[in-house]
Amino acid sequence: MTVELICADCLGPNGMPALDGPFDAIIADLPYPKQYLPLYWKVAKEAKRLLSPGGSLLMIIPHYAMPTVIERVSEHLKWRWLHCMWQAAGAHSRMAMGIEVMWKPIGWWVKDSWPQGRGFVRDGFENTPVTKLHHKWEQHLDWADFCLKMVPEGGAVLDPAMGSGTTGVACVNTGRNFVGIEILPEYFEIAQERINAAQSEHVQAEMTLCAPS
Repeated sequence: MTVELICADCLGPNGMPALDGPFDAIIADLPYPKQYLPLYWKVAKEAKRLLSPGGSLLMIIPHYAMPTVIERVSEHLKWRWLHCMWQAAGAHSRMAMGIEVMWKPIGWWVKDSWPQGRGFVRDGFENTPVTKLHHKWEQHLDWADFCLKMVPEGGAVLDPAMGSGTTGVACVNTGRNFVGIEILPEYFEIAQERINAAQSEHVQAEMTLCAPS
């Protein structure tokens, strides 16, 4: 298992354009405000080059921008499905249009086509509320664990906007290779600490399993 962490703009010269891949999945929770929407299809353009055949791009999509994001990202990768991250517990955002948001959509695209014989994947899960101790937009490990169901064991994952490193922690916990990019140094340091701690726990667990009885 390998881990590489990069403090850079994911679309800058030291970010995704500097990587070779291939990755079995790119998993991203990008910013939701309108000014960041072009990130979704720009990341998808890079994903087309970096993903292995049959590899997945999984991104949380802002509700208000779903039609635009799905259309623009699908110019680069094949649309596969929409997953539901149900959030029954905890606080819910209330929109001015009179909607209380109970779920988040996760778009799923693939490069070329999804390999046959990979079995069935449920198209949703109930998310655990997160305390957001590490990042104001932090997701629970449930989100990353769900996305990793689309990644082969021992596969390689890229998170181009890793924030506080939740996807990296999930990859370490499951023995998958991980590359994470984060533009903000303060969150990069938090991600480093969390992922390093997960690696230490993983090594300790392996040593315990290998210890003679």
